Amino acid sequence: MNFNTRAHSTEQLDNLSLSGEVLLQTLSSLKFINTIFGNHRQLTNSLLEYCLANPEKKTFHIIDLGCGGGDSIHYIFKKLNRNNVKTSFLGIDGNPQSIAYATSKCKNHSIVKFKTDDILDKHFSIPKCDILISSHFMYHFKDGDLPIFLKKAQQKGISHVIFSELRRSKIAYRLFKYSSYIMPISSIAKKDGLVAIQRAFTRSELDFILNESNVKNYSISKKPWFRTLTKIDL
Repeated sequence: MNFNTRAHSTEQLDNLSLSGEVLLQTLSSLKFINTIFGNHRQLTNSLLEYCLANPEKKTFHIIDLGCGGGDSIHYIFKKLNRNNVKTSFLGIDGNPQSIAYATSKCKNHSIVKFKTDDILDKHFSIPKCDILISSHFMYHFKDGDLPIFLKKAQQKGISHVIFSELRRSKIAYRLFKYSSYIMPISSIAKKDGLVAIQRAFTRSELDFILNESNVKNYSISKKPWFRTLTKIDL
């Protein structure tokens, strides 16, 4: 298995018609993984830092790309609300059943909305927002398509972008492969997790893509459990 180049295999969760109990179990598994490995916390802390550093903005409209079951938005909303940061959210995902599930979990919050759309489609138009976030999604773009997408974000006048992603590594692959046996997660989450690691970017690949996108102000931080947090000011 070659970890020097990105794999482009598809995951079972990429099937946008996936539904029923299989989908629900997988969404629940992703919530567990995002929580236990600190992804929710890292993404939220980065968002909170940015919002508090820009107090002149009264309300931040945040879009979550590839929102899945909406667990990231739910976690972020509670943390920012506790810190008196006014926000509104839009979660976008290609699977209508995932969107239905996310909507049912946040139906008591009028400032949280969800929308079905295929983000990877070349005709996808990024809705107007202040901050664009994603978790475990940007690696779905092909290397040549991600710079095009980021240039679209710049043209939309989006001020800040945060990508929380896996970092491709042979060690990460092996650790997840064996630790997933004892995790309370679905078989799809176990299999897709291994594919996701093979599809993930390295730090040097992210640097190259961001430079190709003509992004001037960005930072890429290594995070625990083989993750990267990319912050971009557009």
